[in-house]
Amino acid sequence: MQRLDDKEVREIQLQILEYVARFCEKNGIHYWLDYGTLLGAVRHKGYIPWDDDIDIGMLRPDYDRFMNTFNREGGRYRFWCPERDDDLFYPCGKVADMQTLLYEPDEKGVAFAVNIDVFVYDNVPDEKSAWKMYRKVQRWLLLNMLQHNLISDRGKWYKKTAKKVCSTLLKPFPSNYFVKKIAQNARCYEKTETEQVGMFMWSDRLLWDKEAVRSYEKVTFENRTFDAPVQWDEWLTILYGDYMQLPPEEERVTHHAYVAYYKP
Repeated sequence: MQRLDDKEVREIQLQILEYVARFCEKNGIHYWLDYGTLLGAVRHKGYIPWDDDIDIGMLRPDYDRFMNTFNREGGRYRFWCPERDDDLFYPCGKVADMQTLLYEPDEKGVAFAVNIDVFVYDNVPDEKSAWKMYRKVQRWLLLNMLQHNLISDRGKWYKKTAKKVCSTLLKPFPSNYFVKKIAQNARCYEKTETEQVGMFMWSDRLLWDKEAVRSYEKVTFENRTFDAPVQWDEWLTILYGDYMQLPPEEERVTHHAYVAYYKP
């Protein structure tokens, strides 16, 4: 297999993003650049130099339409999500290039494909309800990581022993049990009209006015243009504070480790 360097992985991610954007525009599905990808577009006009992934967001109705239609087109790209894929134990949706192979953190780790993240934002009536949902997410994320040995072995011997014991105790559970719980929890208020939304696939504890993501404008990302919420300044401030200020040099590091290949 042909080993991919970081530049090649980024180009494949961009190709996935372009394909997803065209699909969404063709089918009237709203998406937006999210998290570090949105920050990169605003601050760097592309990737944050030390970043290595792409994130997009959708409201639940758009996400469900995307989930139910994207894979009908076939081809090299496929959408994976906890709601539909029993062998996926990532808690968020992912569009993957099935002509690639990606291991995290190395060939001994989890095998998947080069991909971009698709985050879904769900209704929540108030902060109290949101915090209850986030507490559940935190618990299930930890159990999922323990079950699949996704927590580092570094540390004191008793931490390693505790991790090994927990992993053994969790083996009887189906491999996607905890991400299914996370996905079900996110839909608690699906049929309730609310003014706020939250992203309950992780435990970031962030709420956003739903109206903030009902209108969009184009922003530049790596010489391409993609959708961003008109209120992107407000969102980036919620996420990162003074987002135009670069972090200290020691914090300018990637949060992912992987090895990627083109399939023969």
